Amino acid sequence: MPDRSFPETDQEGERLMRLAIMGLGNMGRALAERLLGQGHELLVWNRTRSRTAELAERGAVVLDSPDGLGAGVEAVLVCLADDASVADVVLPDGNGRTAWTDAVVVNTATVSAETTARLAASYGDRFVAAPIVGAPQAVRTGAARFITGGPASACQALAPVWTCLTERIEAGADPVRAVVMKLLNNQMLLAGLAVVAETVRIGRAAGIDDTVLSSMLRDSAQMPPGLQNRRDGLFDPEHSGWFTSPLAAKDLSLALELATGTGTMPLTEAARAAYQRVAEDGWGEVDVTALTEYGRQPPGPSTRR
Repeated sequence: MPDRSFPETDQEGERLMRLAIMGLGNMGRALAERLLGQGHELLVWNRTRSRTAELAERGAVVLDSPDGLGAGVEAVLVCLADDASVADVVLPDGNGRTAWTDAVVVNTATVSAETTARLAASYGDRFVAAPIVGAPQAVRTGAARFITGGPASACQALAPVWTCLTERIEAGADPVRAVVMKLLNNQMLLAGLAVVAETVRIGRAAGIDDTVLSSMLRDSAQMPPGLQNRRDGLFDPEHSGWFTSPLAAKDLSLALELATGTGTMPLTEAARAAYQRVAEDGWGEVDVTALTEYGRQPPGPSTRR
């Protein structure tokens, strides 16, 4: 093991790791904060360097490029937005990065089964898919979950990473299975949210006050916990949040790709079209709960496009 400037175990005797995170969007930043808070040594990289400043103040080492890991990094955690950004960083020129040869490569992003298979082919038994179920705040508090798929040896080496969240759902040795499970989870959430958003719109059209509608949804046995977490956002005029309609449409498209050749999926296709529409109407930079604004543009002199 290389010499380290930090304890190799925490006060409870848990092993600490030297890790790198690629991408500091909402989820990447939250994961970085959680790992730093647990004592792991962290190297971070982001295309927009200014996003690294707060983490650097907390002790993270800022990288100039994804190839600047140096010695001793045990795992690279990729936290990027979509297939294109993941492929650009993780598979430059279509191949794995030679600078990452000694590290386990962990993709936490929600990407397609095809991209996941390409990553696995390039990095072999050093690749693990570990998409995260939960919001960034749930990651910060440790309440989110990993869905992991990959070789047992690589998954076991990452045990200190898995324990930073409350639960790990094991999908087996095939990384693609983990991504499929995450896409199915998101498909249920996003299609269900589309239905509830229409419930709100129907209730409003019938003259029901928002306070009454919110109470009805809170008390309804038809509202699963995952949707209850979005209830307040449905009635928030600003729809503050992190999961945007373009991301929702992307995830539903990836889920639909899994069903290619098996016939149409009308409910999922309709939900995807609804998220695309509200983004086109100018609500694309706010939370997916903006589905309650379907067919209207944001107030003010300009839209959020």
